[in-house]
Amino acid sequence: MDAEKSARETATKGILGLLIGLSLLAAGVWAGRQLHIVWNLWPSVDGVVVSGAVEEVVEVPSAKGGTLIHRYKPKITFRYIVRGKAYTTQAASEYTADTYRKAAANLLSLYAPGTHHPIRYNPRDPRDIRFGTIELGPLAVSFLLLIAGVVLSAGGVNSLALAYSQRVARAPAARREALAIVLPLEDRARVEPAATTLRCPACGWQVEAVQDTCPNCFKSLRAA
Repeated sequence: MDAEKSARETATKGILGLLIGLSLLAAGVWAGRQLHIVWNLWPSVDGVVVSGAVEEVVEVPSAKGGTLIHRYKPKITFRYIVRGKAYTTQAASEYTADTYRKAAANLLSLYAPGTHHPIRYNPRDPRDIRFGTIELGPLAVSFLLLIAGVVLSAGGVNSLALAYSQRVARAPAARREALAIVLPLEDRARVEPAATTLRCPACGWQVEAVQDTCPNCFKSLRAA
């Protein structure tokens, strides 16, 4: 019973690992595909900086009881033209700093008003824009999701294979012994004696069940 329970637990772990692994693989593929679409398929247009500001971003700590994490990110307002129509859109930079001063310095050095920068826009919604270079953070997250998905999927498949081998090993002995026995060629034509025939206990001669004396050695076949 313990072996059967262990096999069930192994199979359950394998199924969960496989499902989680495939989910992470799908998430990694989706994240990578989104990056590919933005930075390779979205059209590019020249944008002029109108203004800029520094936005404070508060991040919740991952550990319980930790303090809030304060980050600062420049936000830039661009003016650009798509298909003859002018747009003025504000978008956050991918750059983040741990102090307001660093974020403000990045804003003044790279995105002073009147400077030109290539921006990419969503052809379905030109107000959805990206600028700068591809951020390493989302790219790293995509790769981590793919790696974790592969590892968990492989572990799940291995657990399922182990559970199957344990189940086969627990098969009843009678079931494993119920295999067909192949007789040698010289014995295949042998006719088995009928249920009404016996053998003489003295010489082994085949006799009928109704006979009283062995016709070979004349030994009495009846118990005294």
